[in-house]
Amino acid sequence: FRVFKINLPAAAAAAAPARVSAEELLKDTLMFLVRLFAVVIGLVSSYKIRLYAVQVYGRVIHEFDPWFNFRATQYLVDNGWKKFFDWYDMSVWYPLGRPVGSTIYPGMQFTAAGIFHA
Repeated sequence: FRVFKINLPAAAAAAAPARVSAEELLKDTLMFLVRLFAVVIGLVSSYKIRLYAVQVYGRVIHEFDPWFNFRATQYLVDNGWKKFFDWYDMSVWYPLGRPVGSTIYPGMQFTAAGIFHA
């Protein structure tokens, strides 16, 4: 067996952390607190923004209506994409109706129709 000799004082000196001054410690602590404060403010603000409609209008589903999205996906599956973009839905926005194909972002409907056909 080969024995390796390690100079312990030199290895300990290399592994020992450098001394940090009180000013650097204070600066690092303040920067951590500023970052923590910014993250907390961001989280609280995003929570309040997300719940604004619930606080003002109550617990009502507004524009992200899952029943409409289901109906739109069903129409796409049953009639194809050409008729989907020309679809004028008279059962919503009474009495005018809604030109569905030109007023929605159809990504979710096409994804759901693709999964249905897969």
